[in-house]
Amino acid sequence: MKKSVLIADDHAIIRSGIKFVIKEVFPFATVHEACNGNEVMLSVRENDYDLIILDINMPETDSIALVSHLFACKKESRVLIFSMNADELYAQKFLKLGAVGYLNKRSGPQEVKRAIFDVLQGTTHTSVKTNEHFGHEKHPIPNNPFEKLSPKERLICHYYLKGYTSTDIKNILSLHSSTIGTLKLRLFGKLKIKNMIELVELARLYQPFALPSDTL
Repeated sequence: MKKSVLIADDHAIIRSGIKFVIKEVFPFATVHEACNGNEVMLSVRENDYDLIILDINMPETDSIALVSHLFACKKESRVLIFSMNADELYAQKFLKLGAVGYLNKRSGPQEVKRAIFDVLQGTTHTSVKTNEHFGHEKHPIPNNPFEKLSPKERLICHYYLKGYTSTDIKNILSLHSSTIGTLKLRLFGKLKIKNMIELVELARLYQPFALPSDTL
């Protein structure tokens, strides 16, 4: 049976690479492409896909809302998440939302082929790294990574999520710039993120916390 696949990624070179792999596994597959959430939803409304390969870091795209809308539109969709984000923080959340696979972009060509084949054959797929992290338990509830933060780090994180800059936070809390910088480095390290965009994305996933009552 001829397969139909949608590749959603904002990088053309990534889409081309995935398309090449798909054609190696399923030579007669029909492959469509999208570079943002709006194009994804337009394609999903107009077509029925056997597989949707979805990057969750496309610009101007709320990945949580996109996945939810996608399943609301076509509840039988088979979605394979393809992302650079840390498996142990993101994989289980998207699997619980309904995705049937999560693949890290650092995966080798053979694992990418295996993931595409597995999902198109009707099974689920998670990366070797994800399996190692969560063991054999199916879709365990992940620990909230924000719980790792100290009260000071949680407070700083709260202000960042509210849109305040480091300078703003320094003035509000009457702290030295180096103290704010150290706290920022610590919370980024504990959350395994690299920038504010990833912080906001992680917060959407975990809806982390209310402002702690502790003061600095």
